[in-house]
Amino acid sequence: MSTEAAKRLLWLDDVSILFGGLKAVSHFNFHLKPRELCGLIGPNGAGKTTIFNLITGVYKPTSGAITLSGEGITQHPPFEIVKRGIARTFQNIRLFGELSVLDNVLISYHMKIGYNYPDLLLRTKRFVTVEADRVKKALSLLAIFGLDARADLVASSLPYGDQRRLEIARALATEPKALLLDEPAAGLNSREKVDLMETISMIRKRFDLSILLIEHDMKLVMGICERIVVLDHGEVIAEGSPREIQDNPKVIEAYLGVD
Repeated sequence: MSTEAAKRLLWLDDVSILFGGLKAVSHFNFHLKPRELCGLIGPNGAGKTTIFNLITGVYKPTSGAITLSGEGITQHPPFEIVKRGIARTFQNIRLFGELSVLDNVLISYHMKIGYNYPDLLLRTKRFVTVEADRVKKALSLLAIFGLDARADLVASSLPYGDQRRLEIARALATEPKALLLDEPAAGLNSREKVDLMETISMIRKRFDLSILLIEHDMKLVMGICERIVVLDHGEVIAEGSPREIQDNPKVIEAYLGVD
């Protein structure tokens, strides 16, 4: 592996996807470095969530390849991609609303359960030990987001902002190398957005992972992202620092149009 390739945690190489005759993403080239915080922005319908779905195995690309830590994941199903280190949240919150806050996080630990079916049936010492450790880890994770005192509440009863935080906590319980956040500020008020910026920055440092962020709130994107990639009609039209993106005429045209 080359020195340059070693710097890439996630790599999309010339990825395209067709839905019928519509090319939703066209020749998309992208890399995410270890511990990088990168923004993916663009007008509605630009292809941003489609790219998340390609990375996480929900869609298979028509052409191109996706690599994580040097391993091809293009044809892997979503659960295998999670095991290999990519977790995500969703534009529309997808919690298990009727389960408790704690159970929503515990579910993510089932990938590395540590016991077998006979242990479960017989309630062996290994089962008891592993389950106790899972609960301890889940409560510690909830505490980071200020949700440990609400662990027994039904998830759907939480205020909207807390549901957003719970979804992030559930994703982090899979112990990812890369976390994909799909419009995490959607529906939040101004105070909650400030808290979210601080939370995202904290997550990157505390969990030593990379974050790829889709977001329409430009203040949030410009405030925390080191690099920004701009999509329009499934193609990259700009890439650079927040300052470079703010002043890019193609970006201004895509968002505002021209006379």
